[in-house]
Amino acid sequence: MKKVHVYSHTHWDYEWYFTANESIIQLIYHMDEVMDALEEGVILNYLLDGQMSILEEYLKFAPSNFDRVKKLVEEKKLILGPWYTQTDELIIDGESIARNLFYGIKSAEKFGDYMKVAYLPDSFGQTKDLPKIMNGFDIKRSIFWRGVSKDDCKNREFLWKGEDGSSLLVYNIKNGYFYGGNLIYSDDIETVENTILDGVSKENILLPVGGDQRYVDFNIKERIDLYKNKTKKDLEYVESSCEKFFDELEKEGNFEEVLGEFVNPSNSKIHRSIYSSRYDHKYLNDKVERMLIYKLEPLMVIAQNLGIEPKTEMLEAIWKKLLMNHAHDSACGCNSDKTNRSILNRLIEADELAYSAHDYIVRKISESLEDKKENDLILINTLPKKRKVNSKITVSTKFKNFKIIDKNGDEVPYQILNTLKEYSGSIKKDEKDYDENLYYYVSKIIIDKEISGLGILKLQIIEDKNENIIKESVIDSREIEDNFFKVSLIDGKINIFDKRRNMLLEDCVYIEESGDDGDTYDYSPPKKDLLLKFTFENSTVSKVEGNIFNELKIKGKFKVPKDLKEREEEILNSDIDYKLKISLNNSKNIDFHLELDNSANDHRMRAVLDTGITSKCSISDTAFGVIKRENKPKHLDNWRELLWKEEPTPIYPMLHFVGLQNENSSAYIFNKGIKEYEILDDSKIALTLFRSVGYLGKPDLIRRPGVASGNEFKYIETPDSELIKKMKFKFSLCLDDLISLNEVSERWKDYATTVLDYQVQEINRFTNTLKYFVMHPLREKLNLSESLIDTDKVKDIKITSISPIDKSSYFIRFVNNGEEIIDSGEIFIENCRNHQWINMNNKGKSDKINYEGYIDLGRFKKGEIKTLKINF
Repeated sequence: MKKVHVYSHTHWDYEWYFTANESIIQLIYHMDEVMDALEEGVILNYLLDGQMSILEEYLKFAPSNFDRVKKLVEEKKLILGPWYTQTDELIIDGESIARNLFYGIKSAEKFGDYMKVAYLPDSFGQTKDLPKIMNGFDIKRSIFWRGVSKDDCKNREFLWKGEDGSSLLVYNIKNGYFYGGNLIYSDDIETVENTILDGVSKENILLPVGGDQRYVDFNIKERIDLYKNKTKKDLEYVESSCEKFFDELEKEGNFEEVLGEFVNPSNSKIHRSIYSSRYDHKYLNDKVERMLIYKLEPLMVIAQNLGIEPKTEMLEAIWKKLLMNHAHDSACGCNSDKTNRSILNRLIEADELAYSAHDYIVRKISESLEDKKENDLILINTLPKKRKVNSKITVSTKFKNFKIIDKNGDEVPYQILNTLKEYSGSIKKDEKDYDENLYYYVSKIIIDKEISGLGILKLQIIEDKNENIIKESVIDSREIEDNFFKVSLIDGKINIFDKRRNMLLEDCVYIEESGDDGDTYDYSPPKKDLLLKFTFENSTVSKVEGNIFNELKIKGKFKVPKDLKEREEEILNSDIDYKLKISLNNSKNIDFHLELDNSANDHRMRAVLDTGITSKCSISDTAFGVIKRENKPKHLDNWRELLWKEEPTPIYPMLHFVGLQNENSSAYIFNKGIKEYEILDDSKIALTLFRSVGYLGKPDLIRRPGVASGNEFKYIETPDSELIKKMKFKFSLCLDDLISLNEVSERWKDYATTVLDYQVQEINRFTNTLKYFVMHPLREKLNLSESLIDTDKVKDIKITSISPIDKSSYFIRFVNNGEEIIDSGEIFIENCRNHQWINMNNKGKSDKINYEGYIDLGRFKKGEIKTLKINF
C-alpha cells in the first residue's frame, strides 16, 4: 500500500495582477483562520508558502500576534521558510539567491525553526546550481513544480546532482502545487488517484492541498478519511508535512540521478521568453545587484578594515527591499500595470539607498585620510584584483588646465572627454550679475592607471599651463581604432577588424525588429509578421579620439509599424529615435551603449552580433556557474505532437554573459541588465533588448496554444508594458583566443564594475546628492590602504562576493566555473588575525586557523563553492 502524505499550504504571491496592498488585508484575516485552525487541531500543520516576507508584512499590521505565531512555530504546527521571497532562479544573480536564503533563515529563526526543504512551487524553471546553493545552507531536499520532462527523468522522485557532487532529493509536484485541491472538491476518486500516481516510483507520495491565496480547508481530515476509505488504488492517506514525507522517502533509497537545469515545457509552462518582459525592471534590478554585490559590500569591508563599522542591519534592509522584487512574478514582470509600478518604485528605493550608502562611505574614507589636501583625487577598487581604472571620472577645478600626479610626483596619463564652465555662487535671473571669480570648470576624464585589489589610490590634481585638448570630429569620422580593433561604419554597416587575429567581421552588428503578438509571459510572432533588419545608414556620426579612449557616436531613426494592424499592412508609420555609442579603450572589448525611444506597440527589438565563430552550443552564466546549451533544443519540431504546453524555444536566459567558442577562439557578449538571448545560424548572438506587449495574458498563441497564462478568465490590459519610453542598453563584445570560463566571469566583472572616485574639493557641492551638506571626518585619521588583498597567486578561480559579517569579520566566496578540478593556489589578506571555512549561512565548517602570510585555498571540484571567513 502506497502512502499519500497530504500537507496543507497556501501559495501566497505577494503581488501579481493585484498589488501587495490589495492582498495584505486578506492575509491579515487569513492568518487568524490559520492560527485558529492550528490551535484547535482542525489541521495538523500549515506551510506558509516557504517564504518569510509575507509573515513579516503580516506582523507589521498585527504585531501583537508575534508571540502567538512563535508558539505555533515552536510546536511545529506553523511551518516557515527557508526563503525570504519565492525567488526566480534564472535571471536573478546567484548571490541574490544566497542572500534570499540567508535572510529568510535569519528571519525564520526569530520564531523558532525553519523548513529545511528547497520549496519552489511556482518558479519558472530551475537553475542547475540549486543543489550546491541549498547544500551550502545544509539543505538536502527540494520540492518544485516546473521544468522537468520525461527526457530528464520519468519519475517524480530523483536525486538532483550538482557538478561538484552536491545533491538534492527532489519530489516533483508536476501537476502543480494546487492539484491536491481535488481531494477537497472532487469525489471522482479514481481519476484523482490516477493523476496522483502518474510518475510515482516509490511507496511514499506527496500531495499538496492548497492554492493561490487559499483559505484553510477546515474539512481536510474528513476528506482524507473519505479518500482513505474509498480508495480505488489501495492508497493510504495521512495528514503529514513535507519534512515527514522526506523522512520516509529517504529510507526507500535507490533514486535515479539527474544533472542540469530544468527549463522544459513538456508538463508545465516555463515561459521561455519571459526574460525580456519589462526590460526596464530587469535593467534596474541588475544595476542594484551590481551595486550591492560588487561595490557596496566590498566597500564596507574596505571601510571596516580602516575602522568604520559596517552597518550590516542597514545592508539587510536594503537587500530585503531588493529581494521583495525577486519573487518569480515580480522579477519576470508578468503583472498588472499598477503592480509593476509598485515594483519599479521599490527598485528605485533600493537603488537610492544603495547609492547613498556607497556615496557616504566613499566620502567618509576620502575626507578622513591622513595628509588629505584640496584636489586630492581618491580612487577605490572594490574588486579583489589589480586592474585598470575604467571609470569616466568627473573633476571640478578652479583652473581649466591641469595635470594629475601620483604620490611620487609622476604624471598620470589621462584623456579629457569634455569640459563645462559652471558657477558656484547664488543663482540669479540675469547672468550678467554673476561674479567672474566664482566660475569653475567641470571636466569628464578617463585615467590610464592601475589600482590594486580592494585598494585605495590617492592622486593629486594640479594646475597646468598647457591647454587640455579635446578631440571630437564630425567630418569623415566613421572609423575608430585602438591596439586591438578597428571599428568602421561603411554605408550604414558596422565592420570590426580584429588586429590580433587579422580577421574582419563585416556588417556584424545590426538591429532586428519584429512583431510581438504575445503577452507579458511570452513572445509570440503574429500570424502575418514583418521582419525588419536595421543598419545605421542615414545617420549622423561623430567621434572622440584619444590615446586611452575612442568612441564612435551614431544618431538616427528606425521606421517601424505603429502596431500589429500597420505591421500586417506593411506600413512604417512610427519613428524610433536611436543613439549608439561604440567605444574602444585598449581592452579586448568593444563596448556598445544604445539608447532607444520606443514609440510603437506590440513588437520586439533585438541586437544581433555576428561573432564569426560557429558552434552548435552557446555558453552562458548561471547563478553560480556556467552552462552549455544546444542552439536547437530537443523536440523543437515535434512538440505539438507530444502535447507539450509550449514550444521548447531556443530562447534562453542569461545573467551577465553569453558566448560562442570553437577550438581556437572565443566571442562573448557581456551585458548590464539584458537577460535573454538566442543563437541564430550557429554564429550570431541575438540579444533581446525589449518586448512591447499590451496584455498580462492572452490565449492561443502560436508558440503557446491553449488557455491564457496568468488569469485565464479575463483579459487584463497592460499598456505600461508596451514600454513607450526611452531605454538604454549596455553590452560589450569580447573577442579573444580561447579563454577559461573563470576568466570570462572575471572579465565581465571588469566591464560591469567601475572604480569608485571622489575628489576632495569644496567648489562644487553637487557631485553627489548629499555633498551639499557638511560631514565630519573621523576623529582618527586613516592611513592609506593601498591594497587589502593580493590574488596574484590565486589560480583560475572566481570570487563571487566579499561582504561584512559583523564588526570584526567578513567573508570571501569563491566558485570554480571551470570544467576541471583546480588547485586554486593562495591568497594574501591584509590585517588578518585568523580565518575559517564556513558554509553559505556563515556557520563554521572548520576550526579557525591563525594567519601566517598566505591562505591556501586548496582544491576546487568542478562547480564547487567555498566561503572563507576572515577575522581581523
